[in-house]
Amino acid sequence: MSEDHLDIFMHVPKTGGTTLSAIFRKQYKPIEIFDHDSFQYKVMKMDQLKAEEKRNIKAVAGHYFYGIHQKFSPRPFNYFTMLRDPVDRVISSYYFLKDYPGYEMVKDMTLEEFVVNGPEASNLQTLLVCGSQKIPDIEKAKENLKTFTVVGVTELFNETLFCLKKEYSWGDIHYTRKNITKNRLAKEEVPLDLINLIRKYNALDLELYDYAKKLLYEKLQSLTVDEQKQLEKFKLEQSALN
Repeated sequence: MSEDHLDIFMHVPKTGGTTLSAIFRKQYKPIEIFDHDSFQYKVMKMDQLKAEEKRNIKAVAGHYFYGIHQKFSPRPFNYFTMLRDPVDRVISSYYFLKDYPGYEMVKDMTLEEFVVNGPEASNLQTLLVCGSQKIPDIEKAKENLKTFTVVGVTELFNETLFCLKKEYSWGDIHYTRKNITKNRLAKEEVPLDLINLIRKYNALDLELYDYAKKLLYEKLQSLTVDEQKQLEKFKLEQSALN
C-alpha cells in the first residue's frame, strides 16, 4: 500500500476485532494510529485534531460507520473489516454487554428481549458497513465491501490475518486472543426458536456475512502455492499458541 493512504480498520463489535486491533497497532508508531473505544467520543476527538496531527496519522481503528475517511479528506484511503456469523455475534454481544459499563439496560434483559429491543442486536454489521446509523442498506453495504482491501470473517481469522499481512506488508502477526466473552451459552445451547428469532432480526447481516465469505474465499483462491504453504505454516504456529 502507498504510504499516502489512510488504512482504516472498521471494527465491528464482537467479531474478534480487539485481537485484530492489537495486531494492527503493532504495525504503527503510537502517533500514527487513531484508535479509541466509543464512536461518538472518537468523532468528537477527531474533529479536535490539529492539521499536523492528522497528517501524522496513517491508520484509524474503531467502531466506526463507513464514511469515517471523510474526516481526513482529500487523502486516499482503504478499508478492511471482519464480519462474523450474526447468530454467534448477537449471542456474544448479549453476554458481553450484560456486564459492560454504560449498558445497564441489558443487565436485566433476557436474550430474547435483547434480540428484539437491545442495542447492537439487529443488522448492526450491515448498518456499519453501509454507513447509515438508522436504516441498514444491504446493497450499499455490499457495494462498499467490494472496495475494501480485505473482508475477513471471524470463523476464518487466521486466513483473514494472512491476507492482511500480504496486502499491507505487515510484520509479526502472531497473537493471543483478547476480549473473549466468558460465561456465555454456546450457539448449540440456545433453543432453536431463539436462534430463528436472531436470524429474523438479522436477515440482512446473514446475507452480508455470506457475501463477505465469498469475497474472502476468492482472495484465498488467488494465493500462490508458496503462499498457501506459508498460510498453513502460520495456522500450525497459531494453533500451538492458542
